[in-house]
Amino acid sequence: MVAHTGPAVPRIVGRDARQTPQSGADAIVLEIASSARAALTSAGAALADVAVAACSAPGPLDFRSGVVHEAPNLAGMVAFPLGQRLAEALGMTVFVDHDTAMAAVGEAVAGAARGAKDFVYITVSTGLGGQIVSGGRMLRGVRGTAGELGHFPVALEGPRCGCGSFGCAESLAAGRNLAEQFGVERAELVYDAAARGDRRAVALIERAEAALGNLAVGLVNALNPALIVVGGAVAEHQPEHVLGPMERAIEARAFRVPAASVRVVRADLGADVALLGSVLAARERAAGRGEWFL
Repeated sequence: MVAHTGPAVPRIVGRDARQTPQSGADAIVLEIASSARAALTSAGAALADVAVAACSAPGPLDFRSGVVHEAPNLAGMVAFPLGQRLAEALGMTVFVDHDTAMAAVGEAVAGAARGAKDFVYITVSTGLGGQIVSGGRMLRGVRGTAGELGHFPVALEGPRCGCGSFGCAESLAAGRNLAEQFGVERAELVYDAAARGDRRAVALIERAEAALGNLAVGLVNALNPALIVVGGAVAEHQPEHVLGPMERAIEARAFRVPAASVRVVRADLGADVALLGSVLAARERAAGRGEWFL
């Protein structure tokens, strides 16, 4: 639970964290609703004290209807009316949007992208995702699925991605996939092994760096952003393997003019960025505002 205290970063007043169920979409809804109630309890509040709620979710999804089209990493989330089901479970309006869209809102309003009208937000964490803001408006596309940068193809071959394709940036550089390809539970173990000189770990990380570099060059050449704001746990803990390769690839290979206009920067709001952005977005949507990101 978050209390909004004005134009600055919202203040977290209650928290509850849980593992995402793997048994299906219905179980996920029940766990989210239970977690929301627990967060309210920890803040000394109740559902009756809340006017509107927000939920950030992986996509692709329809932010207008709250329907998740297909979330490859969430069991049963195919054409699933997440917004409606959460509204029924909590007894209030629930706005659902892409997690990276909400992160972009947070960074634009109170983080590293304040004042920027043309920027790209990228998260490199368990998965890899992103969102595009161009000319002061979030790029949504005809069905609201624009910004799926984790599934931007950056290679002609590679491991099969969770989306069913191959060569996706996520399949090569996301923490979960790095760990799986190395045969360990966490990506940090791959980076630790590479630091010790393990050749297979080094090769996996070099491939991930090349994928991120390709993604960055493509974004700079195609979109000419002022900023690429990079967040997520992997980016936070391994910046030399995430931001560094992106900066070097842009300098070496992107078109000169857009390369000179862009900066690759760390996100400011940390692990709570999507949570904070969701609160800001819900407030604006409930008030009939927020046209720039809708």
